[in-house]
Order: sequence, then C-alpha cells, then structure tokens
Amino acid sequence: MICIKNLIYVKMKTKLEKLLTLVLFCFIVFASAQKQFIIGTVLDDSQPLPGATVKIKGLPRTITTDIEGKFTLTDIKDGQYTIQISYIGYESSDITVDLKPEQTVDLGIIKLSQPRKNIDEVVVTGTLKNTEARALNLQKNAINITNVIASDGIGKLPDRNAAETVQRVQGVSIERDQGEGRFVSLRGLPPFWASTTINGNRLPTAEEETTSRATAFDFFPTELISYVHVNKSFTPDMEADGIGGGVNFITKTPPMKTEFKATIGSGYNAKSDKGVYNLGFLYGGRTKDKKFGYLFNFAHFIRNWSTDNFEARRSGDEGVFRLELRDYNGIRKTTGVNTAFEYVLSPKTTFYLKGMYGTLSDDETHYKHRIRFDKFNSTNNTARVELQNIHNLLITELTSVSLGAIHQLNKGKIDWDLSYYDNKFKYGNIPDKQNNSYYVIKYTQSGVGINPDYISDHGNGPRAYWKADGGKLDYKNPDALFGFYSDPNFKMDASQMRFTDLEFYKVFVEEKDKIVAAFNHEINASDKLTLKYGFKYRDKERNARFSDIFYNWSSGTAPLLSDFSQYITKQPNGPKYLSEMNAHIGNTFGPVLSTKGMNQFWYDNQGNLKINTADSEALEYNKALGRNFDVFEKHADAYGMATYKLNDKITLLGGIRLSNTSTKVKGYSVNDDVLTPVENTKNYLAVLPMIHLKYTLNDRANLRFAATRTFSRPNFGDLTPGGTYIEADNEFKGGNPNLNPTYSLNFDLMGEYYFANVGILSGGVFYKSITNPIFQDSFIGNYNGTTGVQFTAPNNGKAAWLGGIELGINKRFDFLPGILQYFGVQLNATFMTSEMEKPGGRKVALPYQAKELYNAQLFFEKKGFNARLAYNYKGKYAVEYAEEDINDSYYGKYSNLDFGGSYQFTKYLTVYADINNILNKPLIYHFGKNEDRPEQVEYYGVRFNLGVKLNF
Repeated sequence: MICIKNLIYVKMKTKLEKLLTLVLFCFIVFASAQKQFIIGTVLDDSQPLPGATVKIKGLPRTITTDIEGKFTLTDIKDGQYTIQISYIGYESSDITVDLKPEQTVDLGIIKLSQPRKNIDEVVVTGTLKNTEARALNLQKNAINITNVIASDGIGKLPDRNAAETVQRVQGVSIERDQGEGRFVSLRGLPPFWASTTINGNRLPTAEEETTSRATAFDFFPTELISYVHVNKSFTPDMEADGIGGGVNFITKTPPMKTEFKATIGSGYNAKSDKGVYNLGFLYGGRTKDKKFGYLFNFAHFIRNWSTDNFEARRSGDEGVFRLELRDYNGIRKTTGVNTAFEYVLSPKTTFYLKGMYGTLSDDETHYKHRIRFDKFNSTNNTARVELQNIHNLLITELTSVSLGAIHQLNKGKIDWDLSYYDNKFKYGNIPDKQNNSYYVIKYTQSGVGINPDYISDHGNGPRAYWKADGGKLDYKNPDALFGFYSDPNFKMDASQMRFTDLEFYKVFVEEKDKIVAAFNHEINASDKLTLKYGFKYRDKERNARFSDIFYNWSSGTAPLLSDFSQYITKQPNGPKYLSEMNAHIGNTFGPVLSTKGMNQFWYDNQGNLKINTADSEALEYNKALGRNFDVFEKHADAYGMATYKLNDKITLLGGIRLSNTSTKVKGYSVNDDVLTPVENTKNYLAVLPMIHLKYTLNDRANLRFAATRTFSRPNFGDLTPGGTYIEADNEFKGGNPNLNPTYSLNFDLMGEYYFANVGILSGGVFYKSITNPIFQDSFIGNYNGTTGVQFTAPNNGKAAWLGGIELGINKRFDFLPGILQYFGVQLNATFMTSEMEKPGGRKVALPYQAKELYNAQLFFEKKGFNARLAYNYKGKYAVEYAEEDINDSYYGKYSNLDFGGSYQFTKYLTVYADINNILNKPLIYHFGKNEDRPEQVEYYGVRFNLGVKLNF
C-alpha cells in the first residue's frame, strides 16, 4: 500500500512539472494575443473602493474592483460602450467609452461620491460609514460565504492584535493569554482546524507550549492590516486546510497618492499601575508617472501588564493535591513592519514585492506560591509551601517576503507569487546566553500549619476538596477558598524558606516555509463563463527543541532565602493579589527574589549546584522525546473551477482542489534504555470538491448555498513517537505517529439583505459531517515514581457532526428623528451543537465547541465624532476529555466590554480614547461542566489609552 501511495505521489509530481511547462507556454501565447482593454481605478475622496461593481450596459459583463480599487475589462470588441460603476452607500457613475481596435483605454481615477444628504452630514473625511461600505461591498460581491472587516473599522475599537479584530465577527471566538487575544476559533471548532493566511498564503506557526498548526496572533499588530476576510466556505482557488474555515489577512499596499499617517498614544494599566505606549506611522505613494508605488508601515506597542491567577492541580476526582497562587508582572513589546513595492510595467502587467516582520517580546516576572496539600502531616497538621521565583523573556518573530506579478490577458489574467516565511519562538538570554530559558528558583517552607478540616484522604493520600465534592474549598467564597492556613496571621518567612532547586526550562521552535510557489490562470471563456485553474507548492520544515533541567545544592545544607538578603525584595502588588475577589491571601506573601537578584543568584552560585538527572527531562537522559522532533513536509496542490452566470440572478461555481501532503517526522524512542532515532513518513491525497450557488434576488439581497469538502492536517506535535513529562503541570503528553487527517463535508445556507444607507441583515445555517476527528484523550497514572500524573495523547475519533445558526444585523437608526438618527447597532449571534463518539462509546461535544457566541455593539457617529461600546460573549466549551465527565477540562464562559471613541478636529488631526476589559471578568478553566471546580482563574484589570492620529 505504501509503495502504491509513493508511486501515485511521484506520478502526480511528474504530471505537475509537465503541466507547469504547458502553463508557461500558454502564458506566452495568451500574452501575445492581447487586444482591447478598458482599465481604471475607483476611489472615493482618496481611498480605493474594492468590490465596486463595474458593468457594461447592454452586455452580460459584470466584474468587481480588486483590493486596490482597480479593474480590467478584457475581450471586448471595438465600439462605443457605457461603463456603469456602482457601490453601496455611493452614487453610481456612468462613463462613455469609444474603444478602437488594438486599443487600451485607461479611465484613470474614477471618483464616486456619497449622496448629497450624507455629504451634508459629514464635515471631515474618514467616517465609519465609508469603512463599512468598503467591507460590505466586498462581502456582497463575493461568490463564497464570507465576512469582511476593513482597516478603518478595525481602528474604531481598541483591538490591538489580529485575533482581537476577528472576535467581533459572528461565529468567531478567541483564546486569550495575559488578557490579549491569541488563538482564533471558527464556528466552535479547534483553532488548529482553522486556516490562517496572509495575502492568501498559510502562515507557519511557532509557540511556547503548543505544537499545533494554530497561529498565535499576539505578535501581529492591527495597524498592518488592510482587510480581513473570514471565509466560512472555501472556493477551489483557496487553501482548504481548515475545517472551520479560514481567516485571510490582507496587508496594506501602495496608495494611489502620497499619504502620511502617524499615531501616538499613551495609557494606563490599572492592575499593574504602570503605563502603556503606542507609536505607528504609514508613508506611501507613487512616482509622478504612477508606475512605481511604495509603502512603509510601522507599528510599535509597549504595555506594562499584570495578571493575578490561581490554579488547582487535581488528580482526576481525587481532589486538589496542590493549589498555586500566581502573581504575574511584565512588559510586552510588539513591533510590526510592512513594506510593499509595486511596479506597473504596462497597463497589463504589474509586479510587486512585499515584506513583513512582526515580533513580540514579553519580559515576564512571575511569583508562584504552591500549597502542597498532598504533603499534609496529620500528626502535627502541617504541610509545606513552595515559592517559585520565575523570570523569562519570551520572543516570537515572523518574517516574510513575497515576489509576484499580475498579467492581464485578452481573455483573462495570470498571476503568480513566490514567497518565503519564517516563524520562530525562543527564550531570551535569561539568566545568560548559554542558559536562555524559563528560569525558576524554588524555595520551600516546611511545617506550615494547615486547618485539618480542609484535608481528607480517600485512599489516594491527603487532598483538599472543592465544596461540590464535600470539601471546604469554595470558589464563590474567598474566605473559605483561602482559609486553609491554621494561623490567620500567617506570612511566609525568609528565614524558614530553604533552597530546593533551580530550573532551566528551554524551548526553541522554528517553522519555515522555504518556498511557497503559486500560479493562477483565469480565463473569460464567454460573457457568462469564467474558468480558472492553478497550482501551489510549499516546502516546509519545522524544528522543535526542548529540555527541562533541574539543579540541586551540591553539598551540605541548602541555604535559606534570608541568606541572600542582597537579592530580596517585597513581592510586587502582593497585597492587591486577587483584589477583584475581595481576597486577602496576598497578605501571606513574604519576601521574594528580585528580577536582578534571580540572575545574580546563578552567577554567584552555579559552582554550588549540580544537575538532578532523575528529575530532569532531556534527550541526554532518554526523556523529553515528544518535544524534540523535526518535521519535513511538502504540499502540492492543483485546482480547477468554473463560474457560470446562468442569468442576472443565478451564479454557479463548481470545481475541485487536489492537495497532496508528504510528511516526514524525525523523533526519538527509547528501547532498553537506549535513545534511538525514529523516522515516520505519511503521504496522503485530499480530494476536495466544492459547489457554490449565489442567487441575487435584487440589488440588495443575496441567497447563498455552498457544499464543500475540506480537511485538516494532524498537528505536528501529535505525530511524534515519544512523550514528555511536564513537572509544573504534572502531565505527560504523548504523540501518535499513526494519526490520519480529519475531513469534513460542509453545507452552508446564508441569506443577506443590504440596507440602502450601508448596513446588513443576515441569517444562515451550517452543518459539518466530520470524519477522523482528532481529540486529546487522557487518563490518570504514575510516571517515574510520581502518582496522579495526567497522561494525554491524541487519537482519531469516530465520525462527528456540527450544526449551527448564525444571525446578524448592522443598522443605523437613520429612520429616527433628531439625535437618535446618529445611533446604530451591530448585533450577531451564533448557536451551535455537535456530537463526537470517543473510543468506548462515550458521546461528547466536539472540543472547543461553545453552544453560543454573542456580539453586541452600540455606536454613535455624527460629523467628526465616533463612539462605540462593544460587548463580546463566549459560552463554555470542553478542551480535553477524560474517562469520566467530572474530570473533563472546560474553558469557561467569558464576557468582555470595550469602548472606543474619537473626534476628528480637522482633516489631518484625530484624538482618540480607548478602554479595554471594562467588566474585568475572569478567565476560567474548570473541571466538569460547572465552575464550582475551577482549574484556573485569571484576572487582567482594566486598561486605558489616549492618543492622537495624524493623516496627511
């Protein structure tokens, strides 16, 4: 069977090479056969109008403008024509053209204007309404089911990265890290089942903990984005590795005329009691002959942050063996750079070069108090408390370069693109360059008095139990939750805290798409029929390195924390810890090592330390197999599709995409205590047919249907042959080299009504029939002498399904009198349900599938004043399933409220104010379906920002 699959792959590769040669020949033939063209660029006052409808009156020929507002009408006989250009929220424009043989007519810049009533209401430019018009036109004229967000609309709310931008779209939810959006989930499916692309190319991924294909967005500033397309259904010319759908971020391109924009702002984080700063600029334009375009885009965002967190470590239903009180403080710096160059060789040929760089550095200091209920001594009613002093610098970097061109032909166009992407994660040089790591120094205070009423032993050793399980820990009552110390005035004592160990937790991940080559050819076969085919090739390499090394004091009695008084400081924000819960447990926090003191400790004491090989996880000790691996993957895709306009109302699109994946994973296994390199390969061909139907009831209403087949490749870490024990989580994570890709048959039905004065009413249903879903299975066991270890490993489940309803409205109250006409709302809701059967017959919802998602926005816009209040709600969903439902891990329900306001004083100057996380609701993970067994609870605080924007 393997030989047959390899033979198919080789034959397919050979055919693709021959086909590419034929394509180049066709390109030469088509290029030499070019005849008459009509070209132009549609703008409002200064900005492109993408998605504008361009129609030749009297002929069944209609096209839309591209992202830059440009259009090209090809394959037209000579004669006189009337070109009609229309756009939602703007007055139409008719242009008469006298086309002669072998002539290219350049209509230049065509400016559309708003109706007179709207112009009278606007004193300065750049209103929210103009922004929505651009987004809605792209959405209205698309053949697939999609939601579009425009760049100016992004700036109306305090969304600082790409993930936070898309959370406002129906059917989208996000996961957060330290209060900032990170991972995106579409239609209640896991983040790694959604594709993330920049300018149509899938992004490589690199992240500290996850080994999945999900992209972390916290390094990607919103200032670099021109448009966002949230694709709920794919067409064959899109990468279809995304069961949930895909998010395509389109970066900014050279403007038609010189532009300079600058933003500077400053703010305040209430929890850290420190500042927030942001700076950005955009400069772009074109040479006098309009042939050469350029753009430089820069964004820099610095924010102090603080997070209060507690986590309950629980061995199945055995109770809490360790309670962790975590106090985080740090400073994050995000930098984004986007450059774009464009050269118009002729009216028919344009070349481009794009480059992007994004980085996130997070300098984090973290103090963790670990109450060890499992070490309770019933003789004297004492246990031990551990203090971990942690300092680390997390760095994520993305670099990309793309070179391509668009060639207009007499009967269509050809475009090609060559790209390179590199995404990496690493720890910075803490405590030094040789040991860059998540750096931990641990002390232990023994003999701490614990109230024995909190402790029970059900045959698994001493544990504390939640109130729901008959214990004293009560999440809703902070006095009961943190009342376990027998002395109400207890405080950690440096003279009683003895050095335990020092830890270097090292991670390096790099994923490179060494080349991504794409070719597309669109052919206007007739006024009603458009054909398109293309190819895409990707050569990917991913390297992951991990170790977790522990050092103990080499000889004699380990020192006390008080012995290092030169390193000691008070714990930052200690008394304010979990003030949102009205908790006072922060008063028990004693002295800690300062950030500088942690680094100095290693310099001064490394001669007194020795490696603890028994507890360390590294390849040299035949451990950490699941986190050290290399992946070499090649994707070869080909597609063909046809779009047929049956009449003025009905448009059909049908086609197929073939996606061949060749994966090689190099890892390690241990046989008879000998570390052995292991190599696994897997080849598979995904056959993905797709059908779309668009029924245009009238100029304002569309009805869409899509039936598509998509897939998701297994996560990289899931394919590793070994496993890794993580001491901090008491968890052993394993892999499964035999995983199969997951497939989905998708059905979508969506109706849309576009209001005349810019807005939309939409509703739809969707259903997904999923085969080979991958989920994390878990059970409790022992590892290396440690009991209560949670073992997790990925497995293919049986068939699953997901169904849902999406509803949305975006409407101004322009039908109301007086000041009320300047108000409006954007409301959307998604309701979902699903089912998957685990091995053993247990039926559960799909992981990451929330039952409901809500967005509600109230906005006010009058002349230069804009204000918007936005509410976002996500229901709970399961993250991991255990053997019994009481031990399932859930990401709890979460709600958020943000405010964004601005006033445009002149055409060049705008002042803005933002407030994030007004409700300051906690992020919660919990065991079982209710929050009364919390696994993790986190508070981030409210954030404020005030600044100015300049536009020339």
